[in-house]
Amino acid sequence: MPNSHSSTLTTKGQATIPVFLRKKLGIKPGEKLIFIESDQGITIKTHSQLVRELAGSLKTNIKWNKKQAYKAVGEMLAQRDIRTQK
Repeated sequence: MPNSHSSTLTTKGQATIPVFLRKKLGIKPGEKLIFIESDQGITIKTHSQLVRELAGSLKTNIKWNKKQAYKAVGEMLAQRDIRTQK
Protein backbone atom coordinates (compact mmCIF):
# COMPACT_ATOMS: atom_id res chain seq x y z
CA MET A 1 0.00 0.00 0.00
CA PRO A 2 1.41 3.43 -0.92
CA ASN A 3 2.17 6.02 1.76
CA SER A 4 -0.90 7.96 2.80
CA HIS A 5 -1.32 11.17 4.74
CA SER A 6 -4.41 13.08 5.72
CA SER A 7 -5.39 16.73 5.80
CA THR A 8 -8.49 18.39 7.21
CA LEU A 9 -10.65 20.52 4.93
CA THR A 10 -11.53 23.91 6.42
CA THR A 11 -14.91 25.61 6.11
CA LYS A 12 -13.32 27.76 3.39
CA GLY A 13 -12.51 24.64 1.35
CA GLN A 14 -8.79 24.79 2.11
CA ALA A 15 -6.54 21.84 2.90
CA THR A 16 -2.84 21.67 3.69
CA ILE A 17 -0.70 19.70 1.26
CA PRO A 18 1.87 17.70 3.26
CA VAL A 19 5.40 19.10 3.01
CA PHE A 20 6.88 15.99 1.37
CA LEU A 21 4.29 16.23 -1.44
CA ARG A 22 4.93 19.96 -1.89
CA LYS A 23 8.64 19.22 -2.24
CA LYS A 24 8.04 16.27 -4.57
CA LEU A 25 5.71 18.33 -6.78
CA GLY A 26 7.89 21.44 -6.60
CA ILE A 27 5.06 23.56 -5.18
CA LYS A 28 6.18 26.84 -3.64
CA PRO A 29 4.16 29.24 -1.43
CA GLY A 30 1.85 31.46 -3.46
CA GLU A 31 2.02 29.26 -6.55
CA LYS A 32 -1.22 28.68 -8.47
CA LEU A 33 -2.35 25.06 -8.70
CA ILE A 34 -4.38 23.31 -11.36
CA PHE A 35 -6.57 20.31 -10.49
CA ILE A 36 -7.11 18.06 -13.51
CA GLU A 37 -9.90 15.49 -13.23
CA SER A 38 -9.76 12.31 -15.31
CA ASP A 39 -11.01 8.72 -15.16
CA GLN A 40 -7.78 7.82 -13.32
CA GLY A 41 -8.31 10.38 -10.55
CA ILE A 42 -7.17 13.93 -9.93
CA THR A 43 -3.79 15.30 -10.94
CA ILE A 44 -2.31 18.41 -9.33
CA LYS A 45 0.00 20.59 -11.41
CA THR A 46 1.36 24.09 -11.12
CA HIS A 47 0.71 26.71 -13.79
CA SER A 48 4.41 26.65 -14.65
CA GLN A 49 4.36 22.86 -15.13
CA LEU A 50 1.39 23.13 -17.49
CA VAL A 51 3.00 25.93 -19.49
CA ARG A 52 6.25 23.92 -19.81
CA GLU A 53 4.32 20.83 -20.95
CA LEU A 54 2.36 22.79 -23.54
CA ALA A 55 5.32 24.84 -24.81
CA GLY A 56 6.01 24.02 -28.44
CA SER A 57 2.93 21.82 -28.84
CA LEU A 58 1.35 24.15 -31.39
CA LYS A 59 2.87 25.31 -34.66
CA THR A 60 2.91 29.07 -34.99
CA ASN A 61 4.99 31.88 -36.39
CA ILE A 62 4.55 33.87 -33.18
CA LYS A 63 7.70 34.24 -31.08
CA TRP A 64 7.53 32.40 -27.71
CA ASN A 65 7.15 34.77 -24.77
CA LYS A 66 7.22 33.01 -21.40
CA LYS A 67 5.67 35.93 -19.47
CA GLN A 68 2.76 36.25 -21.91
CA ALA A 69 2.24 32.46 -21.90
CA TYR A 70 1.98 32.34 -18.10
CA LYS A 71 -0.47 35.25 -18.15
CA ALA A 72 -2.60 33.65 -20.89
CA VAL A 73 -2.81 30.31 -19.05
CA GLY A 74 -3.78 32.10 -15.83
CA GLU A 75 -6.51 34.08 -17.61
CA MET A 76 -7.85 30.97 -19.35
CA LEU A 77 -8.04 29.06 -16.07
CA ALA A 78 -9.69 31.99 -14.30
CA GLN A 79 -12.36 32.19 -17.01
CA ARG A 80 -12.95 28.43 -16.79
CA ASP A 81 -13.26 28.70 -13.00
CA ILE A 82 -15.79 31.54 -13.29
CA ARG A 83 -17.91 29.46 -15.71
CA THR A 84 -17.89 26.41 -13.39
CA GLN A 85 -19.04 28.50 -10.41
CA LYS A 86 -22.16 29.79 -12.18
